[in-house]
Amino acid sequence: MKSRIVIAALLCAVLFTSAYPLQAAHLSPFHQGPQGEPVASQQGALQHDLNDALGRPAAEAAPSWGATSEEHVPLGAIPAKSGVPGLDSGLSKLSTLSAQGELRTLASIEEAGKAQGLTVKDGRVRVAIAVEDGALDTIRSLAASLGGTIEASYESTLQSVVPPSALALLSDAPGVRFIYSPPAPITLGPPQAGQVSEGVQWMGLEPWQRAGMQGQGIKIAITDTGFDAYWNLLGTELPRDVIIKSFRADGDITGNGDAHGTAVAEIVYDVAPEAIFYLVNFSTEVELGNAVDYLIQQNVHVISSSVGWPGTAYGDGRGSVSDIVQKAEAAGIVWVQAAGNFGNTHWTGYFNDPDGNGFHSYTATDEGNTIFLRRLTPNDERVFRVDVFLTWDDWTTFSEDFDLFLFRGESVVAQSTAFQNGKFPPVEHIVYTTAAQGDYWIAIQRFRATRRVKLDILVTVDYNLEHKVPGESIVIPGDAPAALTVGAVEDGTLNPRIYSSQGPTKAGVIKPDMVAPDQVTTFTYGPQGFTGTSASAPYVAGAAALLKQAKPSLKPAEIRAALAMNAQGPGFSQRNNAVGAGRVFMGDVPGRVFFPMVPKQAQLIAEP
Repeated sequence: MKSRIVIAALLCAVLFTSAYPLQAAHLSPFHQGPQGEPVASQQGALQHDLNDALGRPAAEAAPSWGATSEEHVPLGAIPAKSGVPGLDSGLSKLSTLSAQGELRTLASIEEAGKAQGLTVKDGRVRVAIAVEDGALDTIRSLAASLGGTIEASYESTLQSVVPPSALALLSDAPGVRFIYSPPAPITLGPPQAGQVSEGVQWMGLEPWQRAGMQGQGIKIAITDTGFDAYWNLLGTELPRDVIIKSFRADGDITGNGDAHGTAVAEIVYDVAPEAIFYLVNFSTEVELGNAVDYLIQQNVHVISSSVGWPGTAYGDGRGSVSDIVQKAEAAGIVWVQAAGNFGNTHWTGYFNDPDGNGFHSYTATDEGNTIFLRRLTPNDERVFRVDVFLTWDDWTTFSEDFDLFLFRGESVVAQSTAFQNGKFPPVEHIVYTTAAQGDYWIAIQRFRATRRVKLDILVTVDYNLEHKVPGESIVIPGDAPAALTVGAVEDGTLNPRIYSSQGPTKAGVIKPDMVAPDQVTTFTYGPQGFTGTSASAPYVAGAAALLKQAKPSLKPAEIRAALAMNAQGPGFSQRNNAVGAGRVFMGDVPGRVFFPMVPKQAQLIAEP
């Protein structure tokens, strides 16, 4: 669609969406697959037009894909930017409604919070408070005095539930950097509806397992959003005994009925069935940090992570989640990370405004990046959920200010307009829910900028993004130097899936490090039903466990290098940003596996 914005630099209203942090507190996450609907509640704005849309007949004619008519934003369609500095857009809207006296009942708070995609419990909203050094106890006490409850803390971030009336006071308090609604981690494989997954046959595992190396004595942690129904698989698809630990505020190991982690654990079990399994879940980055501290205390050897955290950092290997990965590696843990499923739903490029109207141009004639929401059948009554993240390279000063809009025709249906005024990180996040199919388009406005910056858009579900760039789409923390990042390929081949995220990182590091199959069989998701890099990473996690068993003295960097050296494909020295060094392969027999003895060899994976 050719969407031409012809208005001059209009100011933007604070409405629906959210933003997250990097350096001292780059926190955030959520849930998705290449063609599946996100299921975890996201931080950010959530605008509903369900009453209007659901009233339409189910068999309404579908608009044509990729309409090319130009769109024009009517002058004055975007109100002046306003809100509470230091809060993300969703919290800012809630705070404003509270100050206007609109939130007098628990029901009104619940409704307003839901409209912004926030987590509300008993009239209080869940927030993450990024705190300056030395101010943690002070802000903890202040939150309590304003009616809040601290659920958890990790380093310089407090996770709390607070009344909407406390948001502006907390945001303005000395010692508070910024406040945002913590999103849930996204899983990197869509849920689809005594089995051994197909990928095992291509790994060269038979000699290892005949030699009795099946992970005995090795502790593997599957860190995920939920492990629903794991108990039904004990002794068949999972070990007879597993160690369970939930770091969610509600302690729910199922993650509200989410079985994604259960499927991941099944694949690890196929590779290393005699290992000691830890099933650990969380719903925010603060909880992730506490979970990893626990696993370090438990002397875990391998972490298998099939969740990602968009919008928490710029993707250059830095940020709070990457710091957690680095901390795990320093404790001797190999962190195996799914690369992400955003190869087909990602765009990046420098801000370009040839006509000077304040809006980015994706091409010489197009200022809109179109997505297409379509029902599959005339009787399809689906509700579409659209998550769009915008980040840019200003993670030091927080001073370059850009805003994010989602249009349908000439109307803004959702927007994210946080203030990047030195206090809030360079992230905007739209969450939009609708039952109305059609063409929607993404626009970026420069509100205030002093230099040309590089922008990055990520849409969490494949709605056929018009302008896409597969490169630099690795999800956080797959960009971390300490992560062994795994992409997805067709079973038994080196053909990367179209959705498998590609490198390099924003720092120019080649990623993924290697690849493994997906679209494989598990009891949880059925025959060939587990799709996405979520299914690929646990094969490599199991392989890392076997290497650790074979040679316990190996450090994490050496295990990463050994697996890359043995991969089938372009090879360690010729690795690329689509498949890394190639498909995971274990070698003929344990004694012939290459083990690098010089640490510098391992560093090659983490450096450009």
